[in-house]
Amino acid sequence: MNIETKNKLIIISSPSGAGKTTLCKLLIKKMKYISLSISYTSRNKRLNEIHGKDYYFVTKNKFMELKEKNFFIETAKNFNNFYGSPYNIIKRNNKNIRYILFDIDWKGARKIRQNYKKEDIIDFFILPPSRLELKRRLIKRGTDNNKEINLRLSYAIQEMKHYREYKYVLINENVQNTINDIKKIIEYNEIISVKKKLLNKKLKKIINF
Repeated sequence: MNIETKNKLIIISSPSGAGKTTLCKLLIKKMKYISLSISYTSRNKRLNEIHGKDYYFVTKNKFMELKEKNFFIETAKNFNNFYGSPYNIIKRNNKNIRYILFDIDWKGARKIRQNYKKEDIIDFFILPPSRLELKRRLIKRGTDNNKEINLRLSYAIQEMKHYREYKYVLINENVQNTINDIKKIIEYNEIISVKKKLLNKKLKKIINF
């Protein structure tokens, strides 16, 4: 199934602790014509998170109710919590927005690829410099106990095996360098898209002459 969309879709995925949420926030600051798809989640709000900005925090019952109403493009379950991207972000008509950005895992990315055209998607998989660095970042966050950190590490190793499903794979050694690379790739894709449209117009004139 290919759903029509006026906006290109950008997907950024990574294992927990590799930096995708930070990268998404920086990308929106650097590229004003990108709008973040704020996910719904059934997990508890962390101390520094804001409802409606980081996530929409809802109960599991409310989440399942929305899911049954086909409210989400994709949903996933991680660490016994539900996550979902709403359709309404794509349906909004804003001429200043050219891209919708999804901060989601590989399962969500796979579902979006099933519903939207390949040429409308730019997807990135972000890897940590090493497993040791990933563990250090998870500890530094201070949001999980040792058992949860080890569980996240175990899950991260499995997640990283899906990097081949993405067009672009980046190792996040330095946040600023990584965000600049993402920005350049998006701009490159814009140039290619414009050139392709111009070429198609010229080909039609030549062929129909």
